[in-house]
Amino acid sequence: MSSPAPDSPMENVLVEIRAPKGQGANFFHMAGSFTVASFQIDYDYEPVSMDPETPELAMQLQASNQEVIVVKGKVAQNQIAALEAQANVIKVWPDTQIEPFSTTTLQQEYPMVEPMAGFGSCPIGSCDCSPGAAKGTMADVAKYLGVDQIHAAGYKGQGIVVGVVDGGITAAGRPVRPGEPSKRIRNVIGGFHRTVEWGTQARSWGEHGNMCATDVLGMAPEAKLYDFPLVGNAISNALAAFNWAIKQYKIDGTPHILTNSWGIYQEQWDKTYARNPNHPFTRKVVEAINQGILVLFAAGNCGGTCPDGRCASDFGPGKSIWGANGHPLVMTVGAVNKNEQFVGYSSQGPAALSPQKPDFCSITHFRGYFPCDNGTSAATPIAAGVVALLKQAKPSLTQQEVKKLLESTAKNIGSQGWDQHSGTGIIQPKVAFDKIKTPPPRPRPRPSDGTWSDWENLGGYGIYSPAAASWGPNRIDTFIIGTDHAMYHKWWDGSAWRGWENLEGYIISTPAAVSWGANRIDTFVVGSNNSLYRKWWDGSAWRGWENLGGYCLYAPAASSWGPNRIDTFIIGTDHALYHKWWDGSAWRGWENLGGYSISAPAAVSWGPNHIATFTIGRDRALYYKTWNGSIWSPWEKLGGYCQYGVAAVSRGVNQLDCFVIGSMGKVYCRSWDGSAWKNWKNLGGYSIAGLAAASWGPDRLDVFVVAGDHALHHKWMG
Repeated sequence: MSSPAPDSPMENVLVEIRAPKGQGANFFHMAGSFTVASFQIDYDYEPVSMDPETPELAMQLQASNQEVIVVKGKVAQNQIAALEAQANVIKVWPDTQIEPFSTTTLQQEYPMVEPMAGFGSCPIGSCDCSPGAAKGTMADVAKYLGVDQIHAAGYKGQGIVVGVVDGGITAAGRPVRPGEPSKRIRNVIGGFHRTVEWGTQARSWGEHGNMCATDVLGMAPEAKLYDFPLVGNAISNALAAFNWAIKQYKIDGTPHILTNSWGIYQEQWDKTYARNPNHPFTRKVVEAINQGILVLFAAGNCGGTCPDGRCASDFGPGKSIWGANGHPLVMTVGAVNKNEQFVGYSSQGPAALSPQKPDFCSITHFRGYFPCDNGTSAATPIAAGVVALLKQAKPSLTQQEVKKLLESTAKNIGSQGWDQHSGTGIIQPKVAFDKIKTPPPRPRPRPSDGTWSDWENLGGYGIYSPAAASWGPNRIDTFIIGTDHAMYHKWWDGSAWRGWENLEGYIISTPAAVSWGANRIDTFVVGSNNSLYRKWWDGSAWRGWENLGGYCLYAPAASSWGPNRIDTFIIGTDHALYHKWWDGSAWRGWENLGGYSISAPAAVSWGPNHIATFTIGRDRALYYKTWNGSIWSPWEKLGGYCQYGVAAVSRGVNQLDCFVIGSMGKVYCRSWDGSAWKNWKNLGGYSIAGLAAASWGPDRLDVFVVAGDHALHHKWMG
C-alpha cells in the first residue's frame, strides 16, 4: 500500500470507476479494495451512474456486465496518480470550485466585486457596466420581451416545472433554517437535497437562488419550481443534482427545464473541466439533454469591457466561457439590458468547448428580487422562464428546437447574424411564440403527393428506439419500451391512432417487429438475461413471451419473405451478426454471418427468398449483406456517419430504403431503386436513439423516432 508524504495536502476528487452493474450505492463495500492509503471515500455522497466516455468502453462494460459510476472522496495530492492507476479506476477528476454569476448579493456574504472598468472598449455600441443601477422593473422586462402579451393569451407556464440549480431557495411553506432571509418564494414544489433540505436555505450564495427563482416566475408566473441547492461550492453537488433530475424525469417527465447561473471564473480553477467535454459533469449535462430536459447556462461575467474581479486575467473573447456553460448542446445565455445595451461583463465567445457561443442574450439589470437583479445570472432565469412559456405552448419542443427557435427570432444588435459577443442577439419571446402557435396544418397518415410530411408527435414515453411493422394497406403497428421496461403498442387502423396497449415484459433493448401475413405480428426483444424473446399476435390474442436463447449485445432485427417465415438477427458478444429463422415448423440456427457491428442490426425482404441486413461498423459507416436465395453476399460499405442504429424497409420489388441517425440526431435516408444506391437525404428531426420504418403500400414510407421529449414522432411519404 502506497503512503502519502506527510506534508502532501489533501484534495477533494471525483473518482470514475468500473463497478458491477446495478451495484449503485452498494459499491461502498468495495472501498477496501483500494490500496492508496490516503484515499477517503465520502460515504454520504451517493454514487452517480455515468454513460461511458467512449463507445469502445461501453462495449467492454456490456460484455463484462459492468457500469461506470462516480464517487466522491479525498486523496493526498501526491497520490492522485497512484489512485488513478488502481485496476478499477478509469480517471480521477478534481472536485472543482464553482460560484454564482452575479456581481453583487443582498447579504454581501460574497465579496462585493464590482466590474473592473477600463479594460476594453465596448464591442457593441455603448456598454452597460453598472450592475447596481436597475434599468426598469420586472414588469418592464416582460413588456419589452412581449411576455405580457403571451400571458394575455393564457400562457403563464401552467404545467411546466423549472429546476433552479443554484445556491438554494427559501420556499413558502417549508421549514426554513434559522438565520435565513424573511422572503419566501412561491410555487416551489420539490427538489434535490444532499446536505441541505430543498426549500430551506438561500444564504449560502447570498440569496442568489431566490433571485433566480423570482426571475423565472417573473416570466412564467404559474410555472412550478424545483430547488437544487448546490451548498458546498463543488461541482460534485451539481453532478448529483443533475443525476437526481434525470431520475425524476424518467419517473414523471419533470423537471422540464434546468436553469444554471453559475460556473468557473478562471480556467486555472480546473483546466480539465474547463476544456474537456468528457468531464463527468459535462457528460451528465449532455445526458440530461438527451433525456429531454431543456438546459440553460449563463455565459459568465468575464466580458472584456468590464469583467468581474474574480476573472483575474481570464476575460474577453475566447477566455471567459468554460466547461459545460459553453457545451454545443446547451443554451448559453449572454446579457443585455432592456434598453438594448450590451452588458460589458457578459462573457464572450468562442467558448472552450464550442466556437459559436454565446447563443443569444437575455435581459439583466432590472428591479426583481434585489433592487437590481444583475449578471448573466439574472439573464439566464429570465430566458428559462421564456422557455417555460414556449414549452407550455408546444410541449414537444426539444432542446435543439427551442435553441434554434430563439436564435432564429432574436433581434440582432451586433454583426449581422451571429457574433461572439451577443450571439444571435436579444431573444424575442413573442415572435418565437407566434411562430410555434401558427404551424401549418398537420397531415394524417394517408396517401399524399409523394413528398415527406412534417414530423407528427404521437405521444407516449419511450426509453429506447421504437419498432414498426405493417400487416396490410393503411395499417401501421408501432412499439416502444416504457420507463417500467414493458412494451407498449400503438397502431393506426386506417382512420385514427389507437393505444397505448401495455404488452408487459421486462425488456432491456429496442424491440423489433415484423408481419408475415394479414392480422399477424411478431415482436422480438432482449430480456434481462440478454436472451432473445418473442411475443406475437395471432389474429385474436397476444401470445408469449417465448425464449429463443442466444446472447444479444444489442437489440434484435426481424424480417419475413413469405407466409409463416421469419428471419431474426442479433449481434453476439464477438460483434458478429447471427441469424436464426423460423421455417414454418421449427426455429433453426444460430448462423454466424460475420462482420463487426457496433449497433443493433436491421433486416428487410423485398421478395421471396431475398433478405438484406444492415449494421453500423466500427468506423460508424453503414454496411449491408444480402441473401439471394442460395448464398450470402460479402459485406458491402454504404458509407455515411451513423450516430445510432439503422432501420430498413422495402416499398416494392427490388426496392430498399435504409434510415440512420446522423450527426446532431438528424434522420438520414439512402435508397436502392433496383439498379443503384441514391445519395443520402436529410429528413431532419431529432432522435435520442435509433429509429424504425415501415411500408404499407407501393411508394409508401413511414419513419418513427423517439425524440428529445421521449415521445414517439412520425414522418411519412407516399
